[in-house]
Amino acid sequence: MERILRVSFEKPLLVVLLVAAAAGLGVASFQGLRRDVFPDLSAPVFHVIVQNAAMGAEQLETAIAIPLEVALAGLPDVRRIRSTSQLGVSQVTIEFEPDADHDRSRQLVAERVSQAAPELPPGTDAPLLSSLTGRLNEILEFTLEAEPGAADLMTLRDLAEFEVRNRLLAVPGVAAVERLGGYLRQFQVQLDPERMSARGVTLADVLHAVEGANLDSAGGFVVQGAMEWTVRAVARAATVDDLRGTAVAMREGTPVLLGDVADVREAPAVRRGIAHRLRGEVVSCRIVKQFGADTTAVAAGVRSAIEEIRAGLPAGVELRVVYDQSELVGSALGGVGRAVLVGAALVVCVLFALLGDLRAALLVTLTIPLSIALAGVLLERGGVGLNTMTLGGLAIAVGLLVDASIIVVENVVHRITARRGSGARRELALQAAVEVGRPIAFATAIVVAVFVPLFGLSGLEGRMYRPLAAAVIATVAASLGLALTLVPVLAALVLRPRPPGREEDVRLVRRVKALYAPALDACMRRAARVRVASLALALPALGLAFAIGSDFMPALDEGAFLLQTNLPAEASLEEVDRLNHRVEDVLREFSEVEDVVRRTGRAERTEDPMPHTLSDVLVVLRKDRTRSLAELEEAMRERVEKVPGVSTLFTTPLGMRIDEGLGGTPADLSVRIFGPDLEELSRLAERARDVMRGVAGIADLRAEQLTGLPQLRIRVDRAAAARVGLTPGDVIQAVRIGLVGEEQSDVWVGQRRFGLLVRLQDPRRGDANAIRTLLVDGHDGTRIPLGQLAEIEETFAPAAIRREAGSRRIAVEASVAGRDLASAAAEVRRRLAAELALPAGYFLHVGGRVESQARAARSLGVALGASALAVFVLLYLALGTLLEVLAILVSLPVALVGAVVALALSGGTWNVSSLVGLCGLLGIAVQNGLVLVAQTRALRAEGRPFDEALREACIGRVRPKLMTAATAILGLLPMLVLRLEGTEIERPLAVVMIGGLVTSTLFTLLALPAFYGLAHRLGEHGFASGGAEARSPGSAASP
Repeated sequence: MERILRVSFEKPLLVVLLVAAAAGLGVASFQGLRRDVFPDLSAPVFHVIVQNAAMGAEQLETAIAIPLEVALAGLPDVRRIRSTSQLGVSQVTIEFEPDADHDRSRQLVAERVSQAAPELPPGTDAPLLSSLTGRLNEILEFTLEAEPGAADLMTLRDLAEFEVRNRLLAVPGVAAVERLGGYLRQFQVQLDPERMSARGVTLADVLHAVEGANLDSAGGFVVQGAMEWTVRAVARAATVDDLRGTAVAMREGTPVLLGDVADVREAPAVRRGIAHRLRGEVVSCRIVKQFGADTTAVAAGVRSAIEEIRAGLPAGVELRVVYDQSELVGSALGGVGRAVLVGAALVVCVLFALLGDLRAALLVTLTIPLSIALAGVLLERGGVGLNTMTLGGLAIAVGLLVDASIIVVENVVHRITARRGSGARRELALQAAVEVGRPIAFATAIVVAVFVPLFGLSGLEGRMYRPLAAAVIATVAASLGLALTLVPVLAALVLRPRPPGREEDVRLVRRVKALYAPALDACMRRAARVRVASLALALPALGLAFAIGSDFMPALDEGAFLLQTNLPAEASLEEVDRLNHRVEDVLREFSEVEDVVRRTGRAERTEDPMPHTLSDVLVVLRKDRTRSLAELEEAMRERVEKVPGVSTLFTTPLGMRIDEGLGGTPADLSVRIFGPDLEELSRLAERARDVMRGVAGIADLRAEQLTGLPQLRIRVDRAAAARVGLTPGDVIQAVRIGLVGEEQSDVWVGQRRFGLLVRLQDPRRGDANAIRTLLVDGHDGTRIPLGQLAEIEETFAPAAIRREAGSRRIAVEASVAGRDLASAAAEVRRRLAAELALPAGYFLHVGGRVESQARAARSLGVALGASALAVFVLLYLALGTLLEVLAILVSLPVALVGAVVALALSGGTWNVSSLVGLCGLLGIAVQNGLVLVAQTRALRAEGRPFDEALREACIGRVRPKLMTAATAILGLLPMLVLRLEGTEIERPLAVVMIGGLVTSTLFTLLALPAFYGLAHRLGEHGFASGGAEARSPGSAASP
């Protein structure tokens, strides 16, 4: 450090130029940082979606889900494999550890799926593997709406499928555009069995004709002289009339056309989802960004493209943005950024109020923007983005980064004042900086050391708080670099000795010292009592700490709710739509609600096969509302619960995506019961729900429905089929094509592609009687009603079969309101263990958000221990004596007293934010103690007795102690008292650190001298002295 300082003084102009250049680069680096509300929290979670419209849940489980689960088992870093099989579709979800490599994980899944694909049943679509993007990458949602008579729902869907989707996919950073609602246009050949029978046309004839009606082929090339002509045979159908005019067969010399035996038309595909807004049905589109893309940049590009799209929309058609995550990013970053600026302004006020030297205050103030700018260079090189966590780290650092410069500046002023006229200011400034270089380096190292363990956290909590730790470390490291280079160089140029006779301290500090000196003397006279009282305070605080509840993450006010509504599995799409209308009507009655948009079920082609009974209701709130999110949630829940048949889960748009993307469910609690029998699982789930209903704080309680789905089961009569020369497969094929339909090819209309489907007319497939009359072609040319070849019975079947850990399972989910998550989960576990008897072969697990909470608590507990160990090691390296280290470390439980009391008074809980605040408090709380010991040693080295040296060091350190505490507290205070958007996440952190700093500062002023005195006396008697004088860190206080 001395060498760095000497080089800086030898080349001051170079130092100034380098710092200016680095600061400019830092400003540019900040502008280029990727912006988002949170750091990238997306984990490698992939979905393998397999569709077979002819198969039910049990068949899909046996033939598809289980083979895929077995194929995917054993992959490295896999946390969990789960599957859901429901009518026509099976989804297998593979969750990897959050820190696993996304690309490698997806490649491993793709390899295993490709190996298993050939073993899947005939008629099964090729497995669809989801992309690297997930729910966390959904950043924007908009609707296409039309005035009455301007455009129908099929036209709106055409616009979404082609013009809108294709244009938005060209925006850099956009991975997908998910469409839902309206009607997906198809070219359909709707068979009329009576007309087919009258003309002697079989199903095979129709399928052959449809296939031949829509073909193109290349014919090679023809050479004519010097010119070569390519040959193409073009026979693709482009219109309904083209298809109608296709020959199916010849009967008595007359062609039978496709239009003679079927209705050929443009018609909507069967849909399992609806999008709805105030005017009625709409088409909803969600923008999914690419993995790692900048949310604000992608959203800006999409917004720009939307303006171009709007200019080309038909008259009466409107494109309305209903959710834009970049707005939340802007408001959250703006709110936290304003809190940082206000904190910096308060720190500057402290500097000017307590330093008593305008030039010194200006010089120290200069280090605040310079340190932050230099940190930008380090953050960019480290790949850290700009988000609320990064800004939270800057808020912590603003109050800390001035400490090193204050110490340098004060020591320079002291030197040039004490040796006025004895030498050049430049040499005196260098000597002053060298004297305090080692102590400020140790003090900075302690702050860095308590945040370094956060980089060792895994999972969500690690990704969330590494940027905060990086911001603190980068900023204080930059401030240390400035304190050892630029600050002493400029101090030699601009600082002046104090005028003769002028007091060193300002009036406020003098008054504080006047009050402090007698209080200190009283404490030293009653040192034993002070020590006992200090330790006694820590014991009830420790008990209070265990009494405070635990949660996962503080709730972020996103300005919107997301309600997830669910209906029984037997409800039709129309019934689901009708009841959700009632939910929407209830929500619109609240004056705070600005808009309500709903997405029900799933699209025809999607990576998210959501059941048609499940809906996401987006409730956009007004910005000028007076009630908080918690108050509105309670009021809305009370009203929505009165809608019969609908179970509702309250969350927020971003919160749902985080919870569902990482834990598989947005619920706070998910009690998962595992076992082989679906009926028994349903019975156990009902019993578990009854038990949980009696737990205080449980809300939005609902159990998954596994059974009770009405089903028409067609059981082939093998003997009857054999009598007419048919195999069971022939009958099944006729049923599948007749009822489900079979997509033969695509019809190209310009640059648009539409599916070409063959199936029965709607009246022929609408009920059980119509299905019984379905005619099946016999090999002898006869046509036999399906009712003569199969038994058709009304029964009940599984609605969905969910599997996890290689077993079937059912979940009972709930939210927690009015109490902390951990205590609610503990009571649920206790009640279930006592009141729910599980048969042999069945077991349960309590998961949901509480899993993430427990994992985060364990990880942060390890980080706290590592931080405490790092503080101990650094203190021992600085002081060299165990007794003095222990005397300083006593301040930690006293700091805990303030942190716990502040957290309890604020009504907070132990969560990721407050526990990270506790980590930071460890380093800050011991700094003043370290400097007090160093100053006392320096005075003793001048020959003063210990008691006199200790008293003078204590009183002489009043101003630095006050400034250290005041700058740290005021830097965080705006996070606590200003209700700015985005500060909710850092507020528990600020509560803990401010409360702890208050008590630790009081301890350092009044109680630490008593403990230090005891350590000194024990050391004189030979107890663990460890060579105290041999390793003094030097004087770190202004004399």
